[in-house]
Amino acid sequence: MNGRINGRINGRFKGRMSPKELVARTLARKEADRAPTDFGGTVVTCMDMFAHKKLCAFLSTDEGVSRIIDWTMGTVEPCEALMKLFGSDFRRVAINYGAPNIIDGAFINGFGMRLKKADPHEYYETVSHPLEHADLNDLNEMALPDPDTPSFYYGLRDKAKDLHDNSPYAIVADFGVPGFYETSQKLRGYENLACDMLLNREFLFGLYNRLLELQKRFYKNFLGEVGKYAHVVGYADDLGMQDRLQISPEMYRDILKPYHKKIFAFIREHTDAKIMLHCCGAIEPIIGDLADAGVDILNPMQTNAAGMDAAALKKKHGDKIIFWGGIDEQNLLPFGTREEIFCETKKMLDIMAGGGYIIAPSHNIQADTPPENVTALFEAIRFHQTRRA
Repeated sequence: MNGRINGRINGRFKGRMSPKELVARTLARKEADRAPTDFGGTVVTCMDMFAHKKLCAFLSTDEGVSRIIDWTMGTVEPCEALMKLFGSDFRRVAINYGAPNIIDGAFINGFGMRLKKADPHEYYETVSHPLEHADLNDLNEMALPDPDTPSFYYGLRDKAKDLHDNSPYAIVADFGVPGFYETSQKLRGYENLACDMLLNREFLFGLYNRLLELQKRFYKNFLGEVGKYAHVVGYADDLGMQDRLQISPEMYRDILKPYHKKIFAFIREHTDAKIMLHCCGAIEPIIGDLADAGVDILNPMQTNAAGMDAAALKKKHGDKIIFWGGIDEQNLLPFGTREEIFCETKKMLDIMAGGGYIIAPSHNIQADTPPENVTALFEAIRFHQTRRA
């Protein structure tokens, strides 16, 4: 491995809190000796497969196991060597979803959706919507993945227990269970779903009731294996765009919030882990509602989206929500200079000081992000946190 870079980044903070101790204080919104660092701890704080290959080549390290963990995003979990090098305080345990049966650049998922590769990228986008022409009666025949598939959970208990008993790292029971809004968009199509929310709520609630029971079965099985070992459990439901919410705050409160409350309450019955919601974009108007629904942690804190200024979020919501992410992966990391990355990292750590913050990129590292900039980010984290000690 590149010795010059390794010497600047690698090594733990000797004589200071272990990752588990650090994360426990942070999740309690108490000040710790540094903010925890995440690189590879969740499926949305990992790397695009090409970005990972370039980074491993740049650092002259064996890339080890780098299988795709999310085919819709072309995401791989960083190899252990990189997670150690960059000081990640988290390790993920996730449902074992196997590789899809890809034919001519497309595959069918458990909901019957057809996803097609968006060349030249690794992303697969939904190109057919199984419930596009459905009515209420058709919901009884809709295709659903089987949460009781044994292979989904094989080895998870042993992996989680080993991490809990024999490693210093905090454990994320990562998400992979379909959220209400995102899943209904893909099942119905965006235009149909928007009409359902205004004119066809009987159908929509019928669909969401089925998705709720599906999610409960997934989480009961998953958390039955890993729940007692996890520090964080993940859930995902994107509700924001770059400049606004996808739906009004009132519509969120009327339609989605009651379902979020139900699934988060169910999760709490099966684990003491904190609930992390992955929700991209300009979602500030409903952050208070998300906390009320049961969200403990908000990821990715997309600070360049409208209304998502870090200082304002910390001041208004820092007593209710733990923030996870915040380092811009849209502009700063792909196109910024080393100096800009160091400056923004210091700014974020200063703003979010005092507990309740995990520092990480605001989404997966994409293929257009130079490996030099990835390395600069984690050098900057280590440099500024060492100086703050």
